[in-house]
Amino acid sequence: MEYLDIYNDQGIKTGRKIIRGDKSVQLSKNEHIAISVIFIENEKNEFLIQKTSKEKGGEYSSTGGHVDSGETPLEAILREVKEELGITLKKEEIKEYGYLLFDMPLRYLFYCKKDISMEEITIQEEEVESIEYMTASQIEKLIKENKMLKSHAILFQELLKKQKKM
Repeated sequence: MEYLDIYNDQGIKTGRKIIRGDKSVQLSKNEHIAISVIFIENEKNEFLIQKTSKEKGGEYSSTGGHVDSGETPLEAILREVKEELGITLKKEEIKEYGYLLFDMPLRYLFYCKKDISMEEITIQEEEVESIEYMTASQIEKLIKENKMLKSHAILFQELLKKQKKM
């Protein structure tokens, strides 16, 4: 069984845990699980985007997943990148942009600028159907066509806003 920690609106663990996928659990308005998502950009300013497997909805997204109990959001994204893409990133390569409260989960946003060749990637076929590099305008087109997972679309747009401020 996988457990997830419960966080408050400020991103602080409450000490409460739930079993992942337990639909009987009711969270109060200020209780949240956490999800980590990363956008990996190569030197050509293209982002590594995946199409989720049919079982996961077949939508476009970036790499990400639940923060398991006892993990930090950063540890979770390192694990997810390894599981979904077979890539080992170093903590120093990743920039954290905080979290957004969208829907019920806290969604932690991470970014990595690194050239990763397609040959280095081994996708987790249960979760990922395919991967490709896309420009920001190609991703914006997916978003407009409602082909990208809504939460990842919002996080991508947030990433672009934060990068413009830098």
